[in-house]
Amino acid sequence: MGEIVVFLPGTQIDLVVKNIEHIKTYNKWVNNPIVRNYLGVELPVTLEVMRKEWFSDAKDGKSIWFEIWHKKDQIPIGMVGFFQIFNIQRRAEIGIFIGEPEYWGKGIGPEAINLMLDYGFNTLNYHKILASVNVPNTRSLKMFNKIGFIEEGHQKDMDFIDGEFVDEKLFGMLRKNR
Repeated sequence: MGEIVVFLPGTQIDLVVKNIEHIKTYNKWVNNPIVRNYLGVELPVTLEVMRKEWFSDAKDGKSIWFEIWHKKDQIPIGMVGFFQIFNIQRRAEIGIFIGEPEYWGKGIGPEAINLMLDYGFNTLNYHKILASVNVPNTRSLKMFNKIGFIEEGHQKDMDFIDGEFVDEKLFGMLRKNR
């Protein structure tokens, strides 16, 4: 196995550089119906598509993603990152998913988000970090509220999940409120 490059060290997890050797694990996550439910992944994702979209040499500057590496178990368990990055406006949207359901509810999500908030505000000099969460995703709603994100909006019927349209809540956090 290739070397794990720790980018942001944490307590139970580290955020590490994406590793092409883990592409089959990433592919398993996004094709798992339980995990992809709130990811907006509608169709099966092949390894070739994932290789092209997640590991292409083209750097668009519009996203930064890290693997969530579980320190004790020494395995990748999810991804966290920024997307919709607007450098001039100094803002980005944050996203996270834990691809291994047995790690849900163990405080890993908040730790990963907090590592990214510190990185976004203190290193990348973002002014604002946004998040959007489908209303049925109660775990994520609770997490973003607990971390200190402020609900800034509510959009009706934004996504189609499990045969029905669901609303989405929009959250934001300003650097000065961190």
